[in-house]
Amino acid sequence: MDQANPEAGVMDVVSAIADNDRAKAIDAIQDMLYAKAADAMGTYKQSVAKTFFDEPTETEVTDETDNGTD
Repeated sequence: MDQANPEAGVMDVVSAIADNDRAKAIDAIQDMLYAKAADAMGTYKQSVAKTFFDEPTETEVTDETDNGTD
């Protein structure tokens, strides 16, 4: 499938159906679905990685020996 023109995949399916080439149409549809699933999984993996492996944020360091009676 052409990444520059996502409609090219759809046109391949339509052309295959018009040419009565069922196998080619099914293959083109499966390729499009696989590409979309791979993109979705890639995005999900990034989200999960940020959740589990994100760098901890800096917390304010307090002087534990200070009792506030200065």
